[in-house]
Amino acid sequence: MRFALSVALCAVASAGSAQTTGAALWAEYAKNPNAHPVIPNCSYAGYRHGEKPLPEPKVVANVRELGAKGDGKTDDTSAFEAAIKKAGESGGAVLVPAGTYNLSRPLKLTASGVVLRGEGPTKSILAFQKSLSDAFGPLMGGSSNQYSWCGGLIWVAPADSFNTDGKPAVAANEIQKWEHWRPGAVLAEVRGAAKRGDVTVTVDPAAAAKLKPGSTVLMTWENPADLSLLHAMAGHAKMKEYDWGKATGLTERPRWDWPVEVAAVKGGTVTLKQPLRLDVKPEWKVRFEDLGPSVSEVGVEHLGIKMPPHKLPAHLKYTGFNGVYLNRALHCWVSDVHVENVDNGLIHAAAKNTTVTGFAVRGGECHHATALRVASHDNLIEKFRIDAKAFHGINTEYLATGNVWSDGVMAHGTFDSHRAMSFELIRTNITLEANDGRPGGGGGAGPFLGARVVHWNITLRGGGKDPGLYVNQPDAISLGALVGVRGPKSDANAWAMVPGDKGCVIADEGKEPDPKDLYQAQLKLRLGGGK
Repeated sequence: MRFALSVALCAVASAGSAQTTGAALWAEYAKNPNAHPVIPNCSYAGYRHGEKPLPEPKVVANVRELGAKGDGKTDDTSAFEAAIKKAGESGGAVLVPAGTYNLSRPLKLTASGVVLRGEGPTKSILAFQKSLSDAFGPLMGGSSNQYSWCGGLIWVAPADSFNTDGKPAVAANEIQKWEHWRPGAVLAEVRGAAKRGDVTVTVDPAAAAKLKPGSTVLMTWENPADLSLLHAMAGHAKMKEYDWGKATGLTERPRWDWPVEVAAVKGGTVTLKQPLRLDVKPEWKVRFEDLGPSVSEVGVEHLGIKMPPHKLPAHLKYTGFNGVYLNRALHCWVSDVHVENVDNGLIHAAAKNTTVTGFAVRGGECHHATALRVASHDNLIEKFRIDAKAFHGINTEYLATGNVWSDGVMAHGTFDSHRAMSFELIRTNITLEANDGRPGGGGGAGPFLGARVVHWNITLRGGGKDPGLYVNQPDAISLGALVGVRGPKSDANAWAMVPGDKGCVIADEGKEPDPKDLYQAQLKLRLGGGK
């Protein structure tokens, strides 16, 4: 057998209400981290897979030296654009000395290696005066303004994201498709089969020459007519009963995209940097493609971002007072950044291996505090604080995997999914003071969550008529786990899931588990330091 479970854990995995301990689950995970039945290996999340500290590139441009005043009165946008352009020529940091800088246009970071660096979130303040709709015009998707969930006043994305007039390159009423990875040529077809957790696959030796060690490529899986790929992502066999005919948001895009780094190539054997999250089967037509345009090594750090105080409009009519947006971004970071009076604080879409640390959302109400969307994988959001009243909270959606939320405090919000079946994710070491947010997602978006979602060491104070919803709700978890969740539990049937036992393991109910932070323990184990 590829992975031998103890008799006790086998019993637990087959009975959603059965009890074990966090220590026992951890011991089983540590035997074979890549193929545990309910705990995903998310140790590869974050910048450079969590193996390197965030870099500190040298300063190559100073906004003050290029004309910015930082007096809270002058429009400093042109000076910022000149500094970003200068840094984009060879890479490096743009220094934003202490001051309040009024900005009338979004800042676009479209060149790899550019870092926007302040002197601290209470010292270097970017005061955006206009929303994305003010700057570009509304970005409509049907009757909704897409800036309700995408785009940012600091917009990190490759240059092809914008037309020559500077506006986003989006066709009329094109919704979400433009945010996806934009792959190039097919590099190699994967031969034979492999299992979730494997790190090697086989291709034709002649095609293997196109796969360069150290490069990031796009692995793609096709979903056949029998929907077997979606069923595998959904986890428990009971999820086959879901009304998949209505899940057009998943079935009408019949492929799954997963960027992955090539570690080594020998003959026709390709070794990946991280283990597979799904099996490889001939009927799923797995292949490698060129990743397409992206940006990497872009940082936003030590800054405060303020919007004018404003009342939120009707739902999905937001004009786009959004903070940072990471789109088609690899190995980027947002560090020590506080945002205030935002519609959306931080949004990922088609982002891979980014780190967000020391991020705070303050001021009034917001739509999403953070959102991980559209095939975003292995991103880390840690040491975060949400003080604004978030309509949703910390969100994941659209087949995102490997993502981690760690060491956070939420005054408001919930553990949101906008459906579309994110799977293999961890939320750990988080305190939620008021579970007063709600999930979202259109009716065609499919299930609330997929396989191997773990909530580990969560303090839940209460809030709402059923304060355990979405956070401590076993019916929402398919082949996943609730470990060390302290606070109210919901026994309600989960929204957008098939009701009934789906193999949710419950452990250390009402007490702190060991280890305390599952992600940190996983990373330490992988890097050779034990628990």
